[in-house]
Amino acid sequence: MTLQFLQVTAAMTTHTPAHWSPHTSWSAPASATTSSWADYWYAVSSTGLLIAGAVTALGACAAIVFLMVQWRSANIRDAQGQWKASVLEMQAAQARKDMAEALERVATLNVEAARLQRKNLSLTALAQPRQLTGVQAHDVAEALTPYSGRSVTLWSYGFDPEGGALAEQIRQSLIEAHVVVINNIGQLSASERPRIGVQIAGADEGLVESLYKGFHSVDGLDAALVHTAQTNAEDAPPAEIFIGMKPFGRQSDAPEHAAFDARPPLAALAAR
Repeated sequence: MTLQFLQVTAAMTTHTPAHWSPHTSWSAPASATTSSWADYWYAVSSTGLLIAGAVTALGACAAIVFLMVQWRSANIRDAQGQWKASVLEMQAAQARKDMAEALERVATLNVEAARLQRKNLSLTALAQPRQLTGVQAHDVAEALTPYSGRSVTLWSYGFDPEGGALAEQIRQSLIEAHVVVINNIGQLSASERPRIGVQIAGADEGLVESLYKGFHSVDGLDAALVHTAQTNAEDAPPAEIFIGMKPFGRQSDAPEHAAFDARPPLAALAAR
């Protein structure tokens, strides 16, 4: 037995291939069918690997493209949002501007309405005739009682019925105070621009001052003291009251007073 084992071992050693190694597996040769199958699927697997690699590369490229598209769309959305915000801010600013302009127009209209109301009140007051109330007429008469028996010359324009009516009321107050009234109501005609308001002049300073105080306190008469050329003359009347046209305002017409100062004697005017 030992001899036979040694012979077999020697034979195997003699016929061992040069590339043999202890790890070399020994199998039977493949058949023709198996070899064909292996060649076919080797080619298929190689093609599949190529296709899979191409698909993987395409997927990677597609992922990169989609990432770029997403980045771009995000930038566009941000820009669009900023634009919308700026548009809304501009609209809000325009709305605030329109509101301010509307408030300004309302304020202007309120001012205009107030002005028209004042003008309407002024026109209403202008349309109202000048007149003395019963209390005012009585107060004037009471103030002039110390000058009972003195004379006062009363003048008004013939073309001014409103002034004539006021002059008549004043005449009644003077008569109530027992003042002698020289009635020249309606005896004047204007040779120049008509006088305005109630003008008082005369040589009797006390009487003139009392007349002024009595009529100056009456709203709307616009009474004023004037000095005439004949005030200091020997034949100057103690007091004269000239009823001019109704004033358009509460202020006296200074040029009219100056013209009254420089006028000829009233008797000369009446004689024209």
